[in-house]
Amino acid sequence: MPADLFGRLIIIKRRVPSQNASMYRHWSAYTAERDAWFILLRAQLAPKPPPDEPVRLILRSLRTRLVDYANFVGGAKPIPDCLIRLGYLKDDSPRWFHCDYYQSVVPKDQERTELQFVPWAGEDAPEQG
Repeated sequence: MPADLFGRLIIIKRRVPSQNASMYRHWSAYTAERDAWFILLRAQLAPKPPPDEPVRLILRSLRTRLVDYANFVGGAKPIPDCLIRLGYLKDDSPRWFHCDYYQSVVPKDQERTELQFVPWAGEDAPEQG
């Protein structure tokens, strides 16, 4: 991952949906959600060849109401999918990607999603197995 991305904060004026709201509907609802994220991410991240090293990301959802952790992580699935399409992740398997997920309560007019690329923290990438 290029060093210029480390610490960079990407702010998307969109709330991560609960997995209940996005995944358990018709497949076209997930596709529409994924495509919306792609457009918003593409506006800030130019496509590039995928990195040859693992990537770590911090994802913060600032929202009016907290959702349970599993629904939060599941609802965020379109984000790594889009980062793969844009070339910022090689794959979203544990070998190539780690994400820390956080959520906080804010007023409705401040809802947003923040993404921050951080170093892999000197750990060796987990072995694929």
